[in-house]
Amino acid sequence: MVFLRRKEIKFLMLEKSSTEQSLFNILIADYSLTDLISFIANTIYSGQKVHIITLNPEMVARQVVDEKFRQALNSAELRIADGNGILIAARMLGKTIHHRIPGVELVEELLKVGQKRGWSFYFLGSSHEVITRLVNILIKQSPKICISGFHHGYFQDSLPIIEDINRLKPDILLVGLGSPQQELWIYQNRHSLSTSIMVGVGGSFDVLCGDKKRAPELLRRMKLEWLYRIVYEPRRLKRIVPAFLRFGWMILEEKIKVNGIMNKRRN
Repeated sequence: MVFLRRKEIKFLMLEKSSTEQSLFNILIADYSLTDLISFIANTIYSGQKVHIITLNPEMVARQVVDEKFRQALNSAELRIADGNGILIAARMLGKTIHHRIPGVELVEELLKVGQKRGWSFYFLGSSHEVITRLVNILIKQSPKICISGFHHGYFQDSLPIIEDINRLKPDILLVGLGSPQQELWIYQNRHSLSTSIMVGVGGSFDVLCGDKKRAPELLRRMKLEWLYRIVYEPRRLKRIVPAFLRFGWMILEEKIKVNGIMNKRRN
């Protein structure tokens, strides 16, 4: 088995069809889903440990005012665009990010490919009822899937969970605690975990077990999935509105800065 240093992983990432764009001083990898799965496969087979973050505007806004979250964000080996707002902001600032990979779609593809490649999974998050039901659904639908273990997300002490994960040594750890809790939990415990791929997946477990529904395909194509979620989960407004206002202000400030630099160069 070949072991690569962290810098070598970064180099391999950039050698693929992905390019990294810096947006608000955050490096975002422009991976297609196919390329991301290939990178994950190579990481697992090389015995490395990688934290993948699916990034949305709310998270970008949060890291400005939350130092611990900013550290967690920047320490991850890979950040990919989840929210459409990331692509729009990049375009407004003269940068190009082509690909958006929603967390739930990444989970679905990982489970699909994982069956064929024999990858093992550990699920952490949601309620005991939801996560148990999801595991039963997946085993019934896909008998070949390897779910090493699972645990609900309502816990006070991480140590028993870490010990369980290390005993089972899954290839992929999916953490559905919601942001920023899932990113912070991985950041704080990653060096104690015997797993290769660590991904925060938000509410994906609830979607996959049928408790929550994604927006209809038409709304997704119109890039209005965020509106659908607000309509069906209005309690999100209290958190999302300030974050989106902050994100919009960040775009405006960056746009003014970029235009100022360009004007100086012309003069």
